Amino acid sequence: MASKGQFKVVSQDDYARKVRVSKTHVPHSRTTAGCFMCKEKKVKCDEARPVCTRCRRNHRQCSYTAAPLHARHHQHAKPTFSVLSAKSIVPFYAPSAMNGTSSLRLIQHLHAHWDEILQLPQSEELVSLFRSNGLVRNTILAITACHLRHVAPGIVHHRVAEYFQQSLALRDYKAILDNRKQAMGQSDVNEFILSAVLLNVLALALPETEHAEPSKSWVCSPHKSNLGWLTLQAGIRPLMMSMAGGEERLSPMLNFLSRIFLGFDRDMWSRVRNLLSPEVVPTSWKTMFGLDKPSDGQGDVNRDEIFRVPVMVLVRLRDLEPVRLNALKNFAFLAKMKREFRDLLSKRDERALWIFGHWLGIMQRFDGLWWCEKRVKRDYQAILSWLKHLRLGDRPGPEGELWREMMQDLELAPIFRRQGSHRVEVGAFA
Repeated sequence: MASKGQFKVVSQDDYARKVRVSKTHVPHSRTTAGCFMCKEKKVKCDEARPVCTRCRRNHRQCSYTAAPLHARHHQHAKPTFSVLSAKSIVPFYAPSAMNGTSSLRLIQHLHAHWDEILQLPQSEELVSLFRSNGLVRNTILAITACHLRHVAPGIVHHRVAEYFQQSLALRDYKAILDNRKQAMGQSDVNEFILSAVLLNVLALALPETEHAEPSKSWVCSPHKSNLGWLTLQAGIRPLMMSMAGGEERLSPMLNFLSRIFLGFDRDMWSRVRNLLSPEVVPTSWKTMFGLDKPSDGQGDVNRDEIFRVPVMVLVRLRDLEPVRLNALKNFAFLAKMKREFRDLLSKRDERALWIFGHWLGIMQRFDGLWWCEKRVKRDYQAILSWLKHLRLGDRPGPEGELWREMMQDLELAPIFRRQGSHRVEVGAFA
């Protein structure tokens, strides 16, 4: 006979008590912030942004439900993008590349990391242009794909998307240039120039096929074609002058760029008419570049005249505090660079390389310029190594002594040092 211990009478009250205990149990909270791919595969996600460790390791497209963006800088406006889920319907045409990261994924990444990607205030004006203007939108999406390629190298989908979005932007850009005879309003000109400036961001980013080692720099294999990216940067200023067609359009255009890039209506792009007085230029610089000689004013492009303006701009830039609002001002140097100076760079002229290397050193002071940091570091180290290889400081007499002082300045260029209390203002595209 079976033991009586095998049976137990359970009353309704006993059952009710168990149910009540179960109801009072507090369940463990389950995170919902993991990426879509980890959720789909039901694996733990470390929620690393913008690409989690598991997706990075397995070369998968990693995406999150876009969370509200908290601007890291108080001067930035609150986000104006609506939250985009995986099933969002985008209220504008945004084609995606076959086998590339989708446009929706790019928009989600842009929404979640706007501040890091563009380094611009998320203003209503810019977001509205993103929604309504195909050229602006394609350009920004190309930059976003480039950022994904930067933070998650090796994922081919991001590279395909970058090339695809860039090709769309360049197609629209060329169409506008080809039809410039048609009437363009002020807003059309503003939007076109904004896109041109943003396209230059892509030109500064090293392609994935280029290596970041100094030995792979154009300095080690000089050819004009290797400096094509630099020609694009220098072309912004004449393009602006051409599109504006006069003061009447130029001033509103510059104020528009100020709002977009600074976040407030202030004309930081004022033209620089008066160069610094020679008294504030280091004596060694004046001697090296012939700044102590009077300008001939005849239009003859001799070597000293080629160097005069870049050196004067460099003197202005070296005292700028390395904060984000000043980062864009450093591109004034590229805008002031004439074709003759670029030709000297391609020929590895010693003085031209020193000037450009010093600017690259100054650019290294600024954090967060992800799109150009690899190029800047690579080319700075390449120029420094090349000039050291020439042993310029071993030249006899005053020339060698002068070069020793100049090389010391070049090595210290990445370090911010206050040179004086005078205020410095530079117009970036003047």
